[in-house]
This record gives sequence, C-alpha cells and structure tokens, in this order.
Amino acid sequence: MARLCSARSFLLIFLLLAPCVWAQSPAPSATAQPMVTGTIASVQPMTLPPNAAIEVKVQDVAGAGKTIAETVFAAAGQQPPISFQLTYNPADINPAHTYQVLANINLNGKLIFVTGTPLWVITKGAPSQVAILVQPAPAQSAAVSGTRLRDTRWVLAEVNGTPASPGEGQSAHLELHKKGKLTGSTGCNNLMGSYIASEGALQFTPAATTRKMCTAPVMQQEQAMLAALKATTAYKVDGNTLELLNGSQSLAKFQAEGK
Repeated sequence: MARLCSARSFLLIFLLLAPCVWAQSPAPSATAQPMVTGTIASVQPMTLPPNAAIEVKVQDVAGAGKTIAETVFAAAGQQPPISFQLTYNPADINPAHTYQVLANINLNGKLIFVTGTPLWVITKGAPSQVAILVQPAPAQSAAVSGTRLRDTRWVLAEVNGTPASPGEGQSAHLELHKKGKLTGSTGCNNLMGSYIASEGALQFTPAATTRKMCTAPVMQQEQAMLAALKATTAYKVDGNTLELLNGSQSLAKFQAEGK
C-alpha cells in the first residue's frame, strides 16, 4: 500500500509540474527580414565631421534605377570604414533583374564623396555583404556650371543609354529656373517641381505631371526620365551637354537647345 501511494504521489507531482515545463519551451523565432550589409571606406584618407550625412541605397538597374531600399544616417563621430545595414522587402526583388548598392556622403547639402564603382548585390549569385569604396565628388566650377545649368532649355538626348524619342507634341526637356523652380516635359506630359544645386551636387523633388496618355514607347520614356530625376545626386556640364549622375553612374543626358 505504501508503494502504491508513493507511485500515485509521484504521478500527481509530474502532472502538476509538466505544464510549467512546457510553458518554458521557446517559441519559434520569426523569419528575419533580408538585408544588405557592409562597410564604406574611401580610396584616399578622409576625416568626416559629425554632421556628415551618409546615404546608402539599393537600386534596380533593370527598373530604370528604382530604389528598393535606402537609409541615411549621420557620421556622428564614426570614421571609415563605417558599417551599414539596409533591410529590404523580398517581394520587391525580381530574380531576373540586377541590383546595385551605392553610397554618397553629403556635408551641409554638398555632395563630397560618391561611389567609385557600384557593386552588384542580392540576385544572380551576387553577395549581400559588400565593401563600398567612395571617392571625392566631381569638382565643378560654381560660376560656370551654375550659370549654364539654370535658365537653359535642356532637351533629352538619352536616358539609361537609350536615345530619346521625339515625343508627342513636344520633346522631352527640362528647364531649371532661379529660386529652385523646375519645369519641363516628359515628351508626353508637362512636369513641374523643384531642385537643389550646389557645386556639382543636384537633387530633384518628386515632380508633379499632367495625366495625358501617350503611346507605349513615349510612356516608357516618361517613366525612365522621372526615375532618373528621382535618382539624381550630381550633374556634369560638358560643353552643351548636361549629364545627370548618381555617384559615377550616368542616368540621362540632355542637350542645350539651339546650341
């Protein structure tokens, strides 16, 4: 009888404690969001002030430079090599497309360092961890380039390496006016917006457009041109040619009308 009671007591204790043991089992961890990670260094020695702004972005090369992910953070005392991590939504990734990662460094609105060579990431066997090298931004003469950039009708010559189409009604063009006002046309719709330019650095705000529908090739050009404006971080004027740049990558070229 004593053995029977002892066995029953042991079973009762086990049943009372068992739920507590099960409750302590760790829950399955959620799937981590994919990211691109790496470091940013310079091809030459540099010291960044704390307020330097570091921008890193992943772009879809096949998608007219569409930005998939982007982050901006202050140097805050960090010096190269500076680590970064950039999360992205896997639903935005097309395995058939090619993606690149770029880094730019700005100081008080002026572009001071740009990516020397964009690096492939994510698809087609490319890594998700990279070491980006930046180089000094192209020097520009503010007196010459600033005058040529503004108050000139710039007609689109090519975008993403593709020659511009004639457009419908008017050619695709830009005009950068004083006080940061932007007007122009995509070759289909009129556009307006604003811009900031400073010694080789150039940034456009998202442009508002009219809503006219045109033929498929002209609409494709419109989307490519608007994407190029959104991705622009710098510019270069060479003679009568205006080139929009993202780092060292050429996005679009324009010709001064009548020149």
